[in-house]
Amino acid sequence: MATQQTREWTPSDWTDFVHTGPGTLAGQYMRQFWHPIMRTEDLPPGRAKPIKIMSEDLTLYRGETGTPHCVAFRCAHRGTQLSTGWVEGEDLRCFYHGWKYDGSGQCIEQPAEPEPFCGRIKIKSYPAEEYVGLIFVYIGGGQAPPMYRFPQLEDGKFLQLREFPVWPCSYWNRQENDPVHVAFVHREGPHGDIGLIEPPRVWAEETDYGMVVHEVTPGGIESMGHRLMPAMTQFIAPDGTQNVGWKVPIDDTHCIHPVVRAVPLKGDALEAYKTRRTNQWSRASLLEIGEGVLRGEIDLHDPSLRETTNIVNVQDYASMVAQGAIPDFEHEHLGKSDTSMIFWRKLWERELRSLAEGRPLTAWTQDIHLTSERHFTDRARGEVPTTLGLRV
Repeated sequence: MATQQTREWTPSDWTDFVHTGPGTLAGQYMRQFWHPIMRTEDLPPGRAKPIKIMSEDLTLYRGETGTPHCVAFRCAHRGTQLSTGWVEGEDLRCFYHGWKYDGSGQCIEQPAEPEPFCGRIKIKSYPAEEYVGLIFVYIGGGQAPPMYRFPQLEDGKFLQLREFPVWPCSYWNRQENDPVHVAFVHREGPHGDIGLIEPPRVWAEETDYGMVVHEVTPGGIESMGHRLMPAMTQFIAPDGTQNVGWKVPIDDTHCIHPVVRAVPLKGDALEAYKTRRTNQWSRASLLEIGEGVLRGEIDLHDPSLRETTNIVNVQDYASMVAQGAIPDFEHEHLGKSDTSMIFWRKLWERELRSLAEGRPLTAWTQDIHLTSERHFTDRARGEVPTTLGLRV
């Protein structure tokens, strides 16, 4: 992939990963990929809803046949919000004066005009596609790339998609949730138990989809996780559940984290899992609890908190949102334990620099079937590499 340079970029743009609005280098890069913005179940046929992604307001609607469409936020007539209008067949009629648009953004009716001039009116439209229970949009302009494919999410397992509330921090806060944090952030488990602190040593290597992160604990347990460009993660839980997640910027200081889980259970075991998860996610609001923790009104380490909310998510919220809406990179003091995070930044910097200089970008694979391994190794007794295989 390559995109024509549109302005004079500076080296500071190559490392500005956070700002993704129109006219930013990271935003130009992110717009070359598909991003999930809503669950399929949250947009019934015949409904239109406003969405925001990378600081752009848009309208997402589902035609009466079930096909999703994405068009501009406002009507070209008087600028009112199109999501307040009516879906008619595969078209969207404005609530204010009835102008109607098809899925390509072309105006096809102007009921109050004695001499309609529909042919001269067209609003922007963007490709929208459904996959694994999510609605994806592509807002990069031109020909959209192929949609991601995850065979491990298509093999008949039960797919679980929980709601993904908007968090008040940048998508980069969530993207840099490194493996070392688990030993501390999650040391107090869901049942109040305190786990042993065994932070792993980590190293990373580039792959055809992004990066694989290797971890090895002092006890010799080695595992790996995967980061997929531009802002995705994939791992397999100990029970065999496949997890694929996206970090999606709503604007520079807000994001969502859609996650699809493919659960390898059937029959009574699957029903028990559904019941357990339903009860878990129906507890008190994550955002309310998380904000209460950050205001000092709720004790994050109070064992009773585990009975009212999903403590793992609250712990993540407290650690990531507490960094500030946008991380303060200037005053960081990074060490060897940050190896995988530094490696990821270097991948991003390389791609942004190539984009700024008009050079070809890495063609990351979009057909991804990964495995995660967890086993005992003798690496705990020796040194591990700091980085492997960063292509330059």
